[in-house]
Amino acid sequence: MHILLVGIQGSGKGTQARKILEKFNCSFFEMGQKLRNFTTLGHPKSAEVKACLDSGALVSPELVGTILQHYRDTHKGGRIVFDGIPRNADQKSLFDGVFPDYFVIFLDLERDEAIRRLAGRRIDPTTGESFPGDFKGDFSPYTGAKLVKRDDDHPEAVAKRIDTFYQNTLPLLAAWAGEGRRVYHIDASKGVDEVFSHIEVVLSAYGDEK
Repeated sequence: MHILLVGIQGSGKGTQARKILEKFNCSFFEMGQKLRNFTTLGHPKSAEVKACLDSGALVSPELVGTILQHYRDTHKGGRIVFDGIPRNADQKSLFDGVFPDYFVIFLDLERDEAIRRLAGRRIDPTTGESFPGDFKGDFSPYTGAKLVKRDDDHPEAVAKRIDTFYQNTLPLLAAWAGEGRRVYHIDASKGVDEVFSHIEVVLSAYGDEK
């Protein structure tokens, strides 16, 4: 079964995904990065995805489905950690059609704490990976790239993204529960290691430790 990490921006999904990958045999699918990667693959739809990204237009559901299918077909047999998809009911339908077997880990964080965290975070511009405000150092320990602040990580933009999560993504938790799918709630306000210890308990029940 695959793993869906769900939570508002600032809840630590990227950080926890990295820790999962360090300990468990998984690959990682982060929607924003996979969109950028897809533009370089030479796939028949790569140019169309690039045109959407370059223009700032939303990527169509058809293209999202194509990217999911391509990833499934090139990552057969392994557990995948997903971050950034599905974000709404339409994407859920697409996702379920390509990856029907998964459980959900919901990193639950209060709105005000998320805004505070995002105000201080920086990202690796080459991978999009985020680092919290208390991260020591100016360079990614994984790529060596200099960390930068996202242009839209100011309070107004953050609040808008969080509102979109509450409106479009949060209702999916009830839909998953209604389907009988396993949804694990974890308090994301705790420290990184404490949050991971709870995730580790969940994942250990499914195996695949390195």
